[in-house]
Amino acid sequence: MGETLGIQYTQLWQETAQLNIMWKEFIELFGTKPSSFELLNRSAGAFFRMVQDGIWEAIVLHIARLTEPPQSPGGKDRQNLTLHNLPALIPDPKLKDEVKLLCDEATANTKFARDWRNRRIAHRDLDLALGGKARPLPPVPIKHVNDALESFSKIMNAIALPYVDSATSFGHSIRLHGAEELLYLLDDGHILRKQQRARLDAGDYGPDLFPSRDL
Repeated sequence: MGETLGIQYTQLWQETAQLNIMWKEFIELFGTKPSSFELLNRSAGAFFRMVQDGIWEAIVLHIARLTEPPQSPGGKDRQNLTLHNLPALIPDPKLKDEVKLLCDEATANTKFARDWRNRRIAHRDLDLALGGKARPLPPVPIKHVNDALESFSKIMNAIALPYVDSATSFGHSIRLHGAEELLYLLDDGHILRKQQRARLDAGDYGPDLFPSRDL
């Protein structure tokens, strides 16, 4: 790829991989099974609602950042790390045009993220906040985020294939000790608590039921 393209491509690859992992963790907790959602509510509902909102906003901001213009208003020194940098760094005209089209597709697939960022996250639209006549923020189906992330993968792999004869299946990224393990630990905790309550109801007040813990 050469140094100029290679450095930015590598960093954008990392950003794309991290975004896919974050999205998979979010879906594992809040978008896959009603039973998982119910388990979180039973365990610490108010806390996990904050977690849900925080991760969602982080995902939206991450998507918006990756599709920003190469330069922000205010001066030439305000340059951004964005997928839109890549076409200008590709010397091959055919590949450059292909990646430019894929970047335009990614921008079209991520309008929802910029809307959420502009009116809810980076700024708080006054009329929207006060329940005025502002256009409501649209709900974002899982498919819209999946389509956005798939468009990022297409850009990454369109460049990787001719240069290194390789492609990445970003959607199959995994993280150890993540959301799935948390769900099992929470479920184990509820099972243990149920067993402890059964012992107490039976008159068993053994000291092992009241261990001293420094959490």
